Amino acid sequence: MDTIATVAAGTAALNVVLLVSLMYLYVRMAARTHAGYTYGLTIFSGLLLAQNSVMVYLCALLTNLYDWQLSPYFAAVALLEFAGLLALFKVTI
Repeated sequence: MDTIATVAAGTAALNVVLLVSLMYLYVRMAARTHAGYTYGLTIFSGLLLAQNSVMVYLCALLTNLYDWQLSPYFAAVALLEFAGLLALFKVTI
């Protein structure tokens, strides 16, 4: 696995950690408030969690199935998503 694919897989793994934390917070909020908005945020973070789990799997275990030239794009998507999730986490807390 090349360095850029390692960065993409590591960043996607960090995204998974952030998303699990966000889902925990949203489920707690939804249980207390029963607001539709928190249910929507829970679904949103669950779908992003699924996407990032597939990204970790793709970048870490299946690097021989895709062209190495795609690694910078995977890394860019993972890094941008990490920045967005970090901002969302900061606003949530």
